[in-house]
Amino acid sequence: AAGIQLNEVTATIDLKPAVSVEQLTQRLDDVLADNGRKQLITVLPQFMPLSLAQVFPAIAGVAPHAQCSQLNRHQRQAIIATMKAIPLHLFAPRPFDEAVITRGGVAVSQVDPSTMQSKVIRGLFFAGELLDVDALTGGYNLQIAFSTGALAGRSAARISTL
Repeated sequence: AAGIQLNEVTATIDLKPAVSVEQLTQRLDDVLADNGRKQLITVLPQFMPLSLAQVFPAIAGVAPHAQCSQLNRHQRQAIIATMKAIPLHLFAPRPFDEAVITRGGVAVSQVDPSTMQSKVIRGLFFAGELLDVDALTGGYNLQIAFSTGALAGRSAARISTL
């Protein structure tokens, strides 16, 4: 959308949504205790992808080369808080010519095209970008999302009334 102006927006991402703060704190404490002489940056890949682990300390405000045994309570809390709410700063949309869609998804050969129901699991329906279909950006993907969503919804409703 050309001409859209955004003020900075900050969203957060929970890197460990299935783990409570208490569980994550215990796991971090255990890893740090087991690796006391190692640098923080070398143990972070146990919690996140390597590429993120390399920049994570700066985001959390902790020295990347600090020895694990030397991290104080405040630094450990900063690591945990950042894992549970890593900030993502959004400034503006990218240009339209860079717009992309997701790739991959459920193989269409595994979906009944007349109902959008899985051929593998009865009662499971797919729509839109959950399917492994690609098209040019510019409305085609919206159309397939709307069309397959409507068909999947109608089909699911028919099954639930049987």
